Amino acid sequence: MVAPALKHALRHLRCVKSQEPSDADSVEFADWRERIAEALDVLAGVLVFTEDRARAGAEATAAREQAAEVRRRAEIRPGER
Repeated sequence: MVAPALKHALRHLRCVKSQEPSDADSVEFADWRERIAEALDVLAGVLVFTEDRARAGAEATAAREQAAEVRRRAEIRPGER
């Protein structure tokens, strides 16, 4: 049986993933990646195995890094200030 907290965290992550914007270079995409990171952090807190928690944490970090990179590119893109 799956623990209710784990089931909720997985459903939330799937829900957030389903909201992916089409433009991977937009601020909306960066915001979405932040929401993914937050959902992964919650998931990491309820996963049973250490390896799974570490992987979810690493994926959250990568999502935040990608969000920061998208925002950085958006700032230097001409004509969008």
